Amino acid sequence: MPNGPSSKGYLGKREVLLTMDQAIELQDYLRVISKYKWLIMFCTMLCVATALFVTANMTPIYESSIQLLVNQSQSYAAGYPSAADAYQSILMSERLAKTYSQMIQSRSTANKIIEKTGVSLTPAELINKINAEPIRDTQLIKVTVEDENPARARLIANATGEVFKKTIEDIELNGLSKKSRPLISITVVEPAITPSTPIKPKPVLNLVLALFIGLASSTGLAFLLNYLDTTIKDTDEAERISGLISLGQIPVIPKGKELIVKAGPRSTAAEAFRMLKTNLQYINFDSTIRTVVVTSAGAGEGKTLFSANLAAVMALSGHRVLAVSCDLRKPRLHQVFGLSNDVGLANILIGAVSLDAAIQETEIERLDLIASGPAAPNPADLLESARMQLFLEEAQRRYDFIILDTPPAILVTDALVLVSRSDGVILLARSAVTTKHAFLALRDALKKVNARVLGFSLNAVSSKHRYGYYKYYRYYGQGQKSYLESASAKAKGERISA
Repeated sequence: MPNGPSSKGYLGKREVLLTMDQAIELQDYLRVISKYKWLIMFCTMLCVATALFVTANMTPIYESSIQLLVNQSQSYAAGYPSAADAYQSILMSERLAKTYSQMIQSRSTANKIIEKTGVSLTPAELINKINAEPIRDTQLIKVTVEDENPARARLIANATGEVFKKTIEDIELNGLSKKSRPLISITVVEPAITPSTPIKPKPVLNLVLALFIGLASSTGLAFLLNYLDTTIKDTDEAERISGLISLGQIPVIPKGKELIVKAGPRSTAAEAFRMLKTNLQYINFDSTIRTVVVTSAGAGEGKTLFSANLAAVMALSGHRVLAVSCDLRKPRLHQVFGLSNDVGLANILIGAVSLDAAIQETEIERLDLIASGPAAPNPADLLESARMQLFLEEAQRRYDFIILDTPPAILVTDALVLVSRSDGVILLARSAVTTKHAFLALRDALKKVNARVLGFSLNAVSSKHRYGYYKYYRYYGQGQKSYLESASAKAKGERISA
C-alpha cells in the first residue's frame, strides 16, 4: 500500500470500521445481558442465599499447630571433619523431615496419641484431623490439627509432638545401650496454643465466591439460551443474516386499537408506520411501485394488521389506496375495518361480480377495501388466473397504491403466485417469534421467483425496548433516509433536498 494522505485516510477509515464493529459486538453482549437480566439476578441471588445458608449451618473448625525440628545429635555431627560433610548432614535431615511427615500420619502414631490424650476418636478419624508437611528448604515439620473443639485441637497437636518425638527416640535407640544417644533428634520448637477464631467457615470468602460463581454461571446460561434461541430479536440481526434493508420496526399494537394510525395517531406505533411510509416513498422515487405484496414466513406474524395500517397511513397522506385481502383461506382484513366478507376477491375472480360491486369504503377517507369473499377450494389457481391480472390492471387505473394482504409464503404458494404481478414485496418478521431459518427460507423462495423485495419490517417489538425504538428511528431512520435521498438523486440526476 503506498504511503501518503490516501493511505492514511484508508487506515483511518479502517480503524473507524473496526471501532464500529467492536461497538456492535459490545451492544450485542449488553443486549443479551439485558434480555436475561432477571435470570442472571435470580441465579446469582440463589447462589448467594445458598452460600449464606450453608455457611450459617457449618460447624466451626479450629486449627492448632506445632513445629518440629529434625536434626542430628551433636556427637554425631562432630564426627564430620569438613563443612561439606556438615552440609550433607543437613540435606539428610531435610529428607528425614519428608519421611517423618508421612510417619506422623500413620495408624500406629494415631493409636499412641489416642492412648495418651484419651480422646474419643478412632485412628482413622484422628488421622483425618492431622496434617504434617515439611517446610520447604528447612529441617522443620509443621503439624496442623483441625477440630471442632479448640482445646482438643491444641491437646492433640501437642500430644502428636510428644508421641512422635518418643517414637523416633525408640527407633534410634533400638538395639543400643542405655547410655547411647540417638543419632536423630526431634525437638518441638513451637508448641501449640488454643486457637481463638475458627478457620472454617469463611463467610466473606464464601459470599464472594458464591457471587462470582452465580454471576459467571448465570451469564453463561444466558448466552447459551440466547445461542439456542433461533428467533429474530432485532433489526440489525435480521439485516445481517439476510442482506435485506430494513424499512422500519413496528411496536406491539394494543388490543382494541388494531387500526392504530386512526385509533392512536400520536402513538409510537402510528409514528412507526409513518416512518415506514416515508422510507417506501424514497425507494419509490420514480413512482414505479404501486402494487405491494405483504407476506411473511409463518402464520400469526401480524401481516393483516400491518397491511391495514400501511394502507391507512398512505391514504391519510393523500393517496388513493385499495387494500385487498388475498388470503382466501383464513381472511381477517375485513375484521380490522369492521366490514363484511360476503362479497370480495373470490367473487371477482370467478366472474360473479364486478370490481365496483366488491369495493367497500372504509372509515378512512381515500381508503377502500376488497375483502376475500367466500372460501374457495382452489385459492392459488384463482390468484394465478387471467382475471386476477385484469383485476389488478383495473385497480391500478383507479388507485395510487394497492396493498395485497397474503397468506404465509412458506406455508402456501398464494403469495408467490402474486409476486410476478406486483411491483414489490415487503417481508414481515415478528420479533422473538420468526426464526432465522424461516426468514431466510422466505427470502430464498422470493429470490427463486425473481421477486423485487423492497425490504423487511420487524413487527411486534416489545415496549420494554421503547428507548431503543426511539433511538433507532432518530439515528438509523434518518441515516437510512439520507441514503435513500442520495440514491434517488443519483438515479434522477438531480439533488433532492430533505
